[in-house]
Amino acid sequence: MSPTVRSKKAGITAALVLLPLALTLSGCGGGSAASESPTANSAAPLHSMLPQSIQSSGTLNIASNVEYPPFETFDTDGTTVIGIDREIADALEKKLGVTIKFNNISFDAIIPGLASKRYDMAMSAMSDTLERQKQVDFVDYFTAGAGILRTVENPKHAATLDDLCGLKVGIVKGTTETEDADAQTKKCLAAGKPALDATIFPGQNQTILALNTGRVDVVLLDSTSGSAVAKDSGGKLEMLKPYQAGPFGIVFPKGSTELQKAVQKGMEEIAADKTYGKILVKYGQDQGAVTEFPINGGKQ
Repeated sequence: MSPTVRSKKAGITAALVLLPLALTLSGCGGGSAASESPTANSAAPLHSMLPQSIQSSGTLNIASNVEYPPFETFDTDGTTVIGIDREIADALEKKLGVTIKFNNISFDAIIPGLASKRYDMAMSAMSDTLERQKQVDFVDYFTAGAGILRTVENPKHAATLDDLCGLKVGIVKGTTETEDADAQTKKCLAAGKPALDATIFPGQNQTILALNTGRVDVVLLDSTSGSAVAKDSGGKLEMLKPYQAGPFGIVFPKGSTELQKAVQKGMEEIAADKTYGKILVKYGQDQGAVTEFPINGGKQ
């Protein structure tokens, strides 16, 4: 998933669903204790690498769209954040000696929130792209690809992007799949076929609901999250193989070099002590593991 706030593309009908999206502050360390007083641990191995303001506050406030399993979702209590990103954050807390708090916001609000310095960084399975690098910086930590999520019944026989001409396609607002749909619409029109009838939804939950209720024929979605959705669908949905791949990154305000270097070093250390690999294996996502954690490694 992925971005800047994208404008509507030619050939795509972007109908934003008017559903409220609550901004929920969830707790740290796998809990929901937003009221807990954070305590910095200056003895942690990488604490001194952090900016002085974060060392003093003892807290890293991060933005995340917490409806993107297996990377982040709410546990059954509706407040505790669980998933790959939360467990990586738990491991980074031990290295950095600060509390990492997740703030649940809409995906398309993440980059503006970082640009305004409302948040220190973001963890939300965001694709590192050249377009986004104009506004934010990334420490890449995973490789994934966009793909097609469809019903098992698949009455429109959608199997590839070329099959989507004229179909109703659901997309999460602000993700790179919006650009994919735009590019495919141009291909369809050039071939004398109808454009994609794309609907942009404010969040993943609304997008999947639209697929389950027949409002859209397919959904364009990152394959890692799509696989988790399909697994939990009771055999009703299936995720196809990715049609393209690229890096996910932890996201930072432009120029926050000290923090980026500290988090990059933290990722290297939790990879070296096997924590990173164990987390990905736990969630069945070890195929996306990387061996290096470059800054702004996205090339597309």
